[in-house]
Amino acid sequence: MSHFSQNPVTKDAEGPSDAEIRLQALNHTKDKLLSIVGHDLRTAIGGVISLVDMLDRHLEAGDIDEAKRLNGLIRRASRDADDLLSDLVIWTRSHGQNIHFRLESLDIIDLIETEINRLRVPSLRKDQSIRIVASSTGIIRADRYMLQAIFRNLLTNALKFSYPGGEVVVKAKHQPGQWKFQVCDHGMGMTPEIQELLLKIDNRKQQVGTSGETGSGFGLLLCEDFVQRHGGRLTWESAPNQGSTFSFTVPELRG
Repeated sequence: MSHFSQNPVTKDAEGPSDAEIRLQALNHTKDKLLSIVGHDLRTAIGGVISLVDMLDRHLEAGDIDEAKRLNGLIRRASRDADDLLSDLVIWTRSHGQNIHFRLESLDIIDLIETEINRLRVPSLRKDQSIRIVASSTGIIRADRYMLQAIFRNLLTNALKFSYPGGEVVVKAKHQPGQWKFQVCDHGMGMTPEIQELLLKIDNRKQQVGTSGETGSGFGLLLCEDFVQRHGGRLTWESAPNQGSTFSFTVPELRG
């Protein structure tokens, strides 16, 4: 009688299936959407809360004139937060489970000014200013919400890492075949070690802002992703105590 030893069948290591890849991509997209909503709303709502705290202090001190001024800022910041929430809701509803790329013609200076106005409260808290230097004006073909998110995140970081009383400069220039944008600050800057890990998802090194601000560090990853979707490139230059300049390009797109 013959005896055969039945060894367990071993399966060669295989890569993920198409379904698994699609599921991973879907989960990654959902994470990005949630990060965008959380990051941007925290900035907007946090600004309103800070102004309310300032209003309380001035009311307790009997400074009615300053209280009236702050009340106007709270009203404006609340409207900006509501506008931002509406934009994000429309975006997530229209995009569904995937972040689609939708081109439209945009007035680039108007778009930048809108994002600057939305960050007026955070800049006010540290007595900072944001200035546009545009050697070119005109229409750009881009995805509105992606471009807004890029500027919003780069400007938020510039304010965070700038010193009180500092200035952030946004530069816009139309070059043959593309637009080039820069967000420049003269703040705390970054060491080479921090820059090395800047776009690493699993090994990010977070920096605390000049007034103790914290963040997820995910905003810059979103910027890189959205710039790449436009066919552009995100770069930066920085050194400790010399500030940072983040640059990105957007090719002239048709369609």
